[in-house]
Amino acid sequence: PGETDRLNTMHMTLNRRGDGASAKRRRGFDEDDDNWEFQGGEDLDYYDKGNVEPSNKESNQQKQIEKTEFVKRVEDAVELLQDDASKSIEQNKLATEGLELVWSKSKVISDTISYVEEGLVERDLEARLVVLGMVSKEHVLFIGPPGTSKSMIGLRLSQLCGGPFFQRLFTRFTTPEEIFGPLSLRALENDEYVRCIDGFLPTATVGFLDEIFKANSAILNTLLTILNERKFDNGGTRVSCPLKCVIGASNELPESEELDALLDRFLLRSYVTSVSDDGLVEILSAKSPTLTADVDPGISSKLDEVVTDISTALDGISMGQNTCFLIRDLRTFMREELGVYVSDRRLVKASRLLRVSAASHGRKSVDFVDCLLLQHVLWQIPEQRDAIREWLWDNLTPGKADDLVEQTKFLLQGLASESLDMVKKTMGDITGEAGARKSDLEAIYSIRKEMEEIEKLMQHQSDELERHTKLLHSLPDHLWIGHDEAHAAKQHLLPLAKEASAAVNQALADTISLKIAISSDFIDNDLRSSVIEMLTNQDNDDISFTEEELQMSLKEAKRQYKGDHLRKWKNARKEL
Repeated sequence: PGETDRLNTMHMTLNRRGDGASAKRRRGFDEDDDNWEFQGGEDLDYYDKGNVEPSNKESNQQKQIEKTEFVKRVEDAVELLQDDASKSIEQNKLATEGLELVWSKSKVISDTISYVEEGLVERDLEARLVVLGMVSKEHVLFIGPPGTSKSMIGLRLSQLCGGPFFQRLFTRFTTPEEIFGPLSLRALENDEYVRCIDGFLPTATVGFLDEIFKANSAILNTLLTILNERKFDNGGTRVSCPLKCVIGASNELPESEELDALLDRFLLRSYVTSVSDDGLVEILSAKSPTLTADVDPGISSKLDEVVTDISTALDGISMGQNTCFLIRDLRTFMREELGVYVSDRRLVKASRLLRVSAASHGRKSVDFVDCLLLQHVLWQIPEQRDAIREWLWDNLTPGKADDLVEQTKFLLQGLASESLDMVKKTMGDITGEAGARKSDLEAIYSIRKEMEEIEKLMQHQSDELERHTKLLHSLPDHLWIGHDEAHAAKQHLLPLAKEASAAVNQALADTISLKIAISSDFIDNDLRSSVIEMLTNQDNDDISFTEEELQMSLKEAKRQYKGDHLRKWKNARKEL
């Protein structure tokens, strides 16, 4: 925790105003064209040391210059530093072997999903959601036209859970007696207001409430208590309900605000449509599915044990700061872009749902891939699901949302400039053996410590991306994400993860190389400043743009490029 805050600390250290030599370690930055200006000294002083005639800077025709012995020594030193940096990254690489292995009891869950889905066409997602709702003790809402297998899914789930199944179709005239049971006449004789609840919702294990948003006010308050607390007030006694999951169904969303609280009680939501044309052919050519399938006794007996084990494991499942930031930013997006209010209760329940997802895969922490479930949690109208999914796809790559690599490059450029100034002052001496002043050596030490902090931050980011990439490869095996959604997400997210990982590892290698350049004594003092300059400037001209890219508008370029890449595009556009 707090790794992300280190960037803020490093931003502050770059603006420190100490006295003595530290106060002179300033960087020049031209805010108009976003170019760094290195202070103190000439650009390539090793040409003078090697007695090589400097090239004509005004001419771009001369591509090669004669390499002197000094230039060759500098290049060899740079190559050695980069090799050491690559070895360091490889040695510290996160071990991901076994990460794709699932929890030993995950097969019970996958078998449960297969049973619920058996004989149904294109109901993979709905089957997963109802089982997830049962495992996490949350309720599921299906919105869609009649005749789309919604009640059959609920019945299948009840057969697995055991216990009574309660099903009722709501109308505007549905009475409390139809849902909670009739009043006991014998109790009324004793002046007691008690219902006979056996066989009704308060004693059911799984409930299916069709057209639930037609519930009237006489039913609503009691129903909310059962859904939220699993409690039913029967006369003067509050009894516990064995309810594991309620599946609500409706052809349409509620229009009355008084039903918003009822809508909020259903954490998982899915818009169920009719099957596709290909699915229809499959249905017509197959034998008619039965309402009930053969239940494996082994699944039913083990299911309660699995639910108990997951509930027990939740306290040990951590949710990292980056995941919390992602949910916070998603709520901001929902509020500002979609105009959707997401209650605190829903977000807390959503976080528990993500922990259930991690626990059911045998992991000890919530990963970004689990957050794909949020697209089934936060929408209020079905059309918003696509917008939420697109936002998640754009922000699920670790470090992408806060442009961590670009911020790191910004900091590293400043530290490289400072270290170059200090090394030129000490004539390459970093130990004091050649007579460097103590204040200058302390300044170099301070820079080295800041580079070590950047290295730790980038190593942590590299580990996160390595883990994220590994989980994306196994995404089609995720228990709670539908097959089609998993393959589409993998196809979109995996290239982004690989690109981000390459950028982070490059920034990490640059950091390690610069750190070694000002801390290792295997580099000769007369080479040190030239090595730092070569490390700093070696990628200045490695980005080129096609004619089509240079014709883009600034708005399009900002969407495609970030940070230093965008600045180089602007400069290339000016030259054009």
